[in-house]
Amino acid sequence: MKRLFLGLIATAFLFTSCSTEEVMIESTDSNNKMLESFVVKRNSDGSYALSTTVTDGTGTMYFDDSRNNEIHLIADETTSRNSLEHNYDVIDNELNIAFVSENNTPQPKIRIIDDNTTSNSSRENDFGLLSTYSVEYQENGTIQLNFQVESGVDVAFGYNDAESINDVYLTEDVDATQLNYSRNYSKENDGTLRIDFVQSDYDSRSSDLKKPRVMFDDQF
Repeated sequence: MKRLFLGLIATAFLFTSCSTEEVMIESTDSNNKMLESFVVKRNSDGSYALSTTVTDGTGTMYFDDSRNNEIHLIADETTSRNSLEHNYDVIDNELNIAFVSENNTPQPKIRIIDDNTTSNSSRENDFGLLSTYSVEYQENGTIQLNFQVESGVDVAFGYNDAESINDVYLTEDVDATQLNYSRNYSKENDGTLRIDFVQSDYDSRSSDLKKPRVMFDDQF
């Protein structure tokens, strides 16, 4: 009977140790989070502004390149939770931004296909039916799309099953009155998300212009 009692104590201790270890692992993983959220917004000259919010103890270093731009997230106990903004030009109709962490955890990457940035302050080459837009990578992992269209533009949302693309159709319509729109998206199972603005003033979408095009990858 004494041996049985000691065995039960040992088993209880083992389960308690395992449970404690699991809690410690979960807590450690949570503490390793460095990037909280970020917002990418197109400016009036066609450049893009990136606003990044990082957690306590996280510093940032920016490495800009004509083809690939990286934001390195580094441990820095002297910093507190903060938001930073950085501007990027679109070169050769493409902008690539990737977050890289020193603890090698997967971080998001974004690719945008759009018109090149121009230094012309009046910008004769406008954005078509889309006035402005922004995409926000939220703390819960979803993507919030906010945009404004020109007056007299109808908006419809669709999904391309063959290519896994979320389409936003913009069509001229003199009766349309709404200007501002918001939509929340969840990523695909592989951590990616694609959003295409499809601009057209035709009934047929065979000649639609896809611009801008936004692609997320959460497992970079």
